[in-house]
Amino acid sequence: YFFFLSMVVLATQITSRVVAPILAAGAPEGTPIERLGCGPFNRGNSSFGFGYGDGFPMEQSHLEEAFGYPNTCTAWDYSPAREIIAMYFPALEYSMVIYLVFNFITDMLSHQRGSLPDWYWNASKVLFPLAIFLAIQFRMIFVCIAYENIKTHTAAFLGFQFTIVIIAIMNTFYVILTGQSYPEMNMSSKVVGLVSKVYLVLNMIISAVKIWATAYAVATATVPDLLKTDVFPGTKWVKLIDTFYMFFNVVLPLCISYVRMKSEEPLVLEITMPKHGYEGASKEEQSRII
Repeated sequence: YFFFLSMVVLATQITSRVVAPILAAGAPEGTPIERLGCGPFNRGNSSFGFGYGDGFPMEQSHLEEAFGYPNTCTAWDYSPAREIIAMYFPALEYSMVIYLVFNFITDMLSHQRGSLPDWYWNASKVLFPLAIFLAIQFRMIFVCIAYENIKTHTAAFLGFQFTIVIIAIMNTFYVILTGQSYPEMNMSSKVVGLVSKVYLVLNMIISAVKIWATAYAVATATVPDLLKTDVFPGTKWVKLIDTFYMFFNVVLPLCISYVRMKSEEPLVLEITMPKHGYEGASKEEQSRII
């Protein structure tokens, strides 16, 4: 969570302070006419009325035009924000992979002590490598540039959404199946199970809609027209869905992880190595070797 949120803050600051003026200025003076449509200024057929080489504000970015809403990705779609955030991104990717590995180890140990049924452990063994693969493919958002190919750019994010769904499902079932309770919050295992089920159902509903819209964008380079309409004055369906998605998959999990961290037994790691004997050492000396 720290690396994702800090990445968003960093990207937003770079884009507002450095990228926005570059894009607003348009193609550099003296750019040959045949190159005016290169890079982010390739908007000769823009619905916003831009011509090749014309500058544009961030409020009228490529993703704003395609989706009707400038989502978080807009903050790192353009140079130099894209390159800088690409260098920072491994911190998020590696921490995500480490988290998935520790989750898998927890599942394995919990199954061995009888706290989890076989079907959950079998599902974990299948979903763990899938989640790892999809998580590390998220980096492709920096390779497949949004203003060149929105479909492939969005496909990387679609895979990451499936990773988030896998984590939400497995973590929720883990809490339910292991009978977790949080006495300091006056929540018995029965109450925790009920709240967990409600959270999972609501999250799966909003995640299904979000994944459907993202998959539609991968196939067509835009979102369904319905989602571009206003649900409230000034708020489109696509923005509302994105807000709910972030709430259920960023804000709530952050709160849930804090409660679990304070209440559940942590995973203990022990790093050791075999004793190494030395020629000529006595038995007493050997026994002191660590």
